[in-house]
Amino acid sequence: DIFQFGEHYFEAGEPGTYTMMDEIDANRIKTSILEAARQADIVLVSNHSHEMKGLDKSQLADFQREFAHMCIDAGAHAYLGHGPHVIRGIEMYKERPIFHGLGDFFYQAELIEKQPTEFYEKYGDLTPNHSTADGYDVRLQDKGVLNNETDPKTYESFIGNFKMVDGRVKEIMLYPITLGFKNRRPGRGTPEFASQQDAEKILTELKALSAPFGTHILIKDDIGIVEVPTK
Repeated sequence: DIFQFGEHYFEAGEPGTYTMMDEIDANRIKTSILEAARQADIVLVSNHSHEMKGLDKSQLADFQREFAHMCIDAGAHAYLGHGPHVIRGIEMYKERPIFHGLGDFFYQAELIEKQPTEFYEKYGDLTPNHSTADGYDVRLQDKGVLNNETDPKTYESFIGNFKMVDGRVKEIMLYPITLGFKNRRPGRGTPEFASQQDAEKILTELKALSAPFGTHILIKDDIGIVEVPTK
């Protein structure tokens, strides 16, 4: 399992990719956080990125955790990640919360009123003379493509509520929500508090996703309570 290429030797491993932050972008963002920390009592960093590890949306791309840590190191009191349309684990880093994936709070992609020509070309024989609703109907019928609108996890999320005292996080509460996956299109994608059954499902998944980060979540009365480490 060892092979030589020129003067270098390689050992066979698992296929995959490793991603890193762009140094120029990272330094620019770090400068902004450092400035915000001087100008405000509480600094929140929100990051929208779709990348994942492999094909599992719930797993972070390598650079995302590195970036989240950099934000906290620069002075952010909390990091709010979103973009992959599913929930991801919660990490406590230097006593500050990193929400690696909040999921969706609203998701109304099927209610967009206008789409470019490529949208109609992508879904078969549609032309610009068709409506966007025609395109959404065709898209949902395409069983060979897993899109967000057909994935129930897109419509499961949570609200993170945390209390800060003198710049330190004292309490983190997690309120599970659903976005009406089974509703008709006009009523799908708006948040409401999850039923007891859905709340248990969402919080159990969130607890499992957070465990690899060393985060402990207590589930009580359909609410998640994050154990906040103290020095």
